[in-house]
Amino acid sequence: MFNDEVVRHYQQFLDNRRRLRPDGEYRAPTSTEWSEFEQHFDTRKVELGDCGRPYASDCRHEHACIRCPVLRVNPQMAFRLEEIETDLIARRARIDAEGWLGEIAGIDLTLRLLRQKQVEAERLAYVPQTVDLGIPVVVPHGRQYEEVRRSSTLPGRGRKG
Repeated sequence: MFNDEVVRHYQQFLDNRRRLRPDGEYRAPTSTEWSEFEQHFDTRKVELGDCGRPYASDCRHEHACIRCPVLRVNPQMAFRLEEIETDLIARRARIDAEGWLGEIAGIDLTLRLLRQKQVEAERLAYVPQTVDLGIPVVVPHGRQYEEVRRSSTLPGRGRKG
């Protein structure tokens, strides 16, 4: 099952683009092409969340997701980030003990980026699913506005008279 909104937006993008270009440049995708497009979204699902890389692009970070800026962390995987951090800290201690100086910068970078992912996961865990925008207030224009302003209270103002 694919995110209907993603597919709908992609189809809208294609429709808009087709309207701007000569008809001969575009054709309906074949079932194989559409299947490949859908498969791309399946392959973006990774252990820690979703990979946000563009369609038909390879992983530029060789699947080092902790270091990747397009990883969208699933807040439910925060426990896994903690496990990875514990492992990296233990590896860092071993690196120091063994004197593998060439490994220090890489582990430190990974730890820094992992901690950014932890902050992101914590932030996403508290993002409300719905937002109350309130009830809109219709403010009259022109002559109606002046009549209402003289005889009643407008939002954010005291009684006028």
